[in-house]
Amino acid sequence: MRQRLRIVLIAGATFAAGCGGRESTPQKAEVVHGLDLQKMQMQLVADELESPGNVIAVSTAQLAARTTGTVLQVSVREGDSVKRGQLLAQLDERELSARRSAAQAASRGASAGVLRARKAVAAAQAQADVMKKTYDRYSYLKEQKSVSPQEFDEIAAKQLAAQANLEQATAALSQSEAGVAQAESEAHAAESVASYARVVAPFAGRVIRRTVEPGSLVSPGTPMFVLEDTSRFQLESTLPAEALGTVKKNARARVQLDGLPGSPITGKVAEIEAGADPASHTVKARLDLPHDVGVQSGMFGRAYFARGEKRVLVVPNEALVSRGQLRGIYIVDELGLIRWRVVTIGKTIGNHAEVLSGLNEGEVAVLNPGNQELDGKKSDSVLVGGERRP
Repeated sequence: MRQRLRIVLIAGATFAAGCGGRESTPQKAEVVHGLDLQKMQMQLVADELESPGNVIAVSTAQLAARTTGTVLQVSVREGDSVKRGQLLAQLDERELSARRSAAQAASRGASAGVLRARKAVAAAQAQADVMKKTYDRYSYLKEQKSVSPQEFDEIAAKQLAAQANLEQATAALSQSEAGVAQAESEAHAAESVASYARVVAPFAGRVIRRTVEPGSLVSPGTPMFVLEDTSRFQLESTLPAEALGTVKKNARARVQLDGLPGSPITGKVAEIEAGADPASHTVKARLDLPHDVGVQSGMFGRAYFARGEKRVLVVPNEALVSRGQLRGIYIVDELGLIRWRVVTIGKTIGNHAEVLSGLNEGEVAVLNPGNQELDGKKSDSVLVGGERRP
């Protein structure tokens, strides 16, 4: 038993001696060359109120059917540009044309009736004039005791009959003229209804949506097309309630559209709500956008209203490195060791980004990390007094 214990102790001592004789040597950090370093300093930038929104067309029209009929032809598709008065769809107008023809025939018949009535009035007027002169002569002769009472009564009766005939003819003319007016009105109405078979663009623009196909049966009120005027666009943005004190009509703002990542454009406030929504504590504003072929409805964008200046830390966008959902920046310490640090990014200012947290003034950042993995490595140069030194 003692001999076995002695062997174990010797073996243990030998193992310990072997381990203790190997010294632990720390690995040297890999040196990275050519990094562009910069000491972070607070900078004075414009203090802007950010307002997100969507681009909308100033004029949008939903075209619906105005009569019942079958769609025979659809001349445009979604996305097509159209001119004012251009045909969009054609409905079956045979029944409408028949009604229009009947109304026009009735109008022509009524007009012919007016001509006949006018001739009848003229004849009755002539007869009444003759009888009036005859009656006047017989009245004179009666005073002279030259005609018998019976002869005078016969002439007086004929004069009254001629006057009554004139009045009847005049009434018939008035009735005929009223019939013409009604027939013309019905003809115009039939003409208008017949024109409903042609669905045309009310203004120049672009077809945003169409909901009919050839063969579709439509009735009054059935949606057919949605058109927008492409000559004027606005950004409909949402502002916090406190913006009512600073943002006024005709105020200008810098607008950045996600669909147009180039240079920002300038918008001008065309409309702004007079009061805030009590539920969301926000106000809506519409900004006129300059005419640009790249601007389209539905684009998401942001308007930035200037309200002074502020001091912030900013870094070039190229210095930011993403890891999954996190964004960070490489920091270099006084010994040149590089560490990746998570930062919180605020607004984008040109080619730079505002750093809200994770970076302190005076720290040195790597401006050109590219796709390199630099965490734990060492830079071949450090900043001394703000200058890059080897």
